Amino acid sequence: MDDIDALSRRVFLRRWATGTLQVGALAAWAPWWSREILSAQERFPVVASEPWGKIERIAEGVWALTSTPLRDRTTLCNGGIVEGRNGVVLIEAFGSDEGFEWMAGQARRLTGRGPTHVVVTHYHADHTAGLGAAGRSGAEILATPVTRDATRKNGNVPGPVLDRITSLDTIRPTEIELGDRSLILVPRRGHTDSDVTVEVTEPAVVFCGDLVWNEMFPNYVDALPLRLTQAVTLLLASVAPTFVPGHGPVADVRDLEGYLELLLHVEEAARRALQEGLTATQAGEAYRPPPEARDWTVFRGDYYARAMAAWMEELTRP
Repeated sequence: MDDIDALSRRVFLRRWATGTLQVGALAAWAPWWSREILSAQERFPVVASEPWGKIERIAEGVWALTSTPLRDRTTLCNGGIVEGRNGVVLIEAFGSDEGFEWMAGQARRLTGRGPTHVVVTHYHADHTAGLGAAGRSGAEILATPVTRDATRKNGNVPGPVLDRITSLDTIRPTEIELGDRSLILVPRRGHTDSDVTVEVTEPAVVFCGDLVWNEMFPNYVDALPLRLTQAVTLLLASVAPTFVPGHGPVADVRDLEGYLELLLHVEEAARRALQEGLTATQAGEAYRPPPEARDWTVFRGDYYARAMAAWMEELTRP
């Protein structure tokens, strides 16, 4: 793809997704221990708060956890609780058994019932390390075969728990019927080769997993960059007004527009670096987000290089 094609694709994505995109607040790199990720202004009522995160009531029967991994790694990732007449769904297994058990306890406190289902959006350990506790909870665990097999290779979850996972279709959406509402589990790709979004139909809320990061620079370690951009564009085309990212504060449409702008900015930087003959490491050291991006942070200082490496592999693949 030459520069004109790249520009045309960018313009198409921007116009097709939302009409006119507005740049959100992104950020320059800073050491992971030096920044906060919680927004100063609360958009939703906070029903629980601990050093590792807060739970917000997004809508009737829908709660989102925003973890604060820069302070405490008990839960590590974001997730949520969705209540229906016939069950309670916990989204993610979180970064430790203790994190899962805390969230399961919050589900019991908020709904009067423990989780009947646990949905895992992908295989990274900050989303799966609590699967041992999830297995002991008695809930049905749902994940893609890729997530199950990659988690087994990670070696941090008991094998019998993984053997009991209900495999999700990787082509067609899966519905969890809760009586008075449904959750649609949509297979996607981008952050990894096997992502799932959890989409509440009424009211419209999307739990995005790590396909979306808000006020934090994304981890490209297993990313398929072009697929990632496409997945976020499709999410923007949905009717949902609220998105729960894998990391960072709960997002709205403008936040998602800003995130897409960042993804496109990273792509353009990788293309320039390839033209200049830079390595991924050199490109990562040279990369700076746009001026509007000064409030976002990253977990580690190599995240820019990871992003450049992922895009360079994508752009040079035969």
